[in-house]
Amino acid sequence: MQPTRISVSRGIGFCLTTALLRKYILGTNMIDLKGIPPEKQLFHNIWIDVYPKRLHIDSIRFWPANARNVLDFDLLEGKFDKKLDKIPEKEIIEFLADQPRLKLADLATSIKKNGVRVPLIVLQDGTLLDGNRRYFACKLIQYEAEEKKKGLPDVLKNISAYVVKKEDTDARTIQKILAEANFVDDYRVQWTLDVKAKVIKDFYSALESQGVDKDSIYKEILDVYSVDKREVDDYLLSLELADEFIDAGKGKKEKLKRRQIVQGKFLYFWEFYNKAYRGRGALNEEEVPKVKGLFFIMMLNDRFKNFKQVEPMVRCIQDEHCWNMLLESKGVKMDEVQAILMEKKAIRSVDDKLRNFLNWLDKLDVSTLTNTSLRKIEEIVAKLRSILSVRG
Repeated sequence: MQPTRISVSRGIGFCLTTALLRKYILGTNMIDLKGIPPEKQLFHNIWIDVYPKRLHIDSIRFWPANARNVLDFDLLEGKFDKKLDKIPEKEIIEFLADQPRLKLADLATSIKKNGVRVPLIVLQDGTLLDGNRRYFACKLIQYEAEEKKKGLPDVLKNISAYVVKKEDTDARTIQKILAEANFVDDYRVQWTLDVKAKVIKDFYSALESQGVDKDSIYKEILDVYSVDKREVDDYLLSLELADEFIDAGKGKKEKLKRRQIVQGKFLYFWEFYNKAYRGRGALNEEEVPKVKGLFFIMMLNDRFKNFKQVEPMVRCIQDEHCWNMLLESKGVKMDEVQAILMEKKAIRSVDDKLRNFLNWLDKLDVSTLTNTSLRKIEEIVAKLRSILSVRG
């Protein structure tokens, strides 16, 4: 029989033979499903009986053949020069926790607070079909608890799962489950940043209206939304800035346009707030209204190519030449200003700057010079003569 193929990143083919599947379907320690009525779940256009059950972490085992982690497991075997089944599970979990793209620590924090919200899909012998990453996060919590000599957290004794009986599965149904869980888009749309900000603000205001003190409000928001005080303030003050931008519009039509800009680019207001008001680079009282005014103009006229241009826009107030360029062009010259600031940051010595300027002159096409360019060159010549006369 030909192996069934699952695509993984960069076109690497990963083969799952029917024999291999059977190896993981057939087990001896079966999960007890007595008294649990089955539910029908649709997996990529076929209905399969699943049994909803709360499982203890120790009754589940990860699936070494899961395509999501096969490349990680290859690296792990190379690191230890051992086959995966010879590597202690704790070493496997620690290795995976160090892989930034998996974000196991973040997921573990969420599970500690909220439990496993999306049920694992588990064969009756305890083998995972879908949910390896959630499982690894649970194991990370377990090992951390053991190191601290604490008892097993309750969330690991009651892990939400859908159990599939072995007699209801074969190679094809397993592939269907995998396809539904990993290949088929569920079209879920995450809340945008501005919606999150509005939710936090409304919750904050509701608690405030009830007479709840600020410290308790922050604690309640942390408990409900897992958002700490610093992030709450970021949401509230960024939203305040966005509301100011909207309110600056003249008439209903312009306000609506500005509201639509905020909806699509709230991250820019978040970035502006953090770069202009926070940290060592925070603007002073004189600079804030100037920079904010230009920022609003640039947002209204779509002068930013991406949100990363917000920081150089804020910083250019401290460079008179760049600031005047940006102000006079009403943000049109944002690319040029960003390039100048980046060059100034990268090239600090006078010798390097002069060397770059001479290199540019060597490549200059004189036929492209305008009258304005020629006047600038005359200014440069005059300044150079002045410098030479001082040093002469």
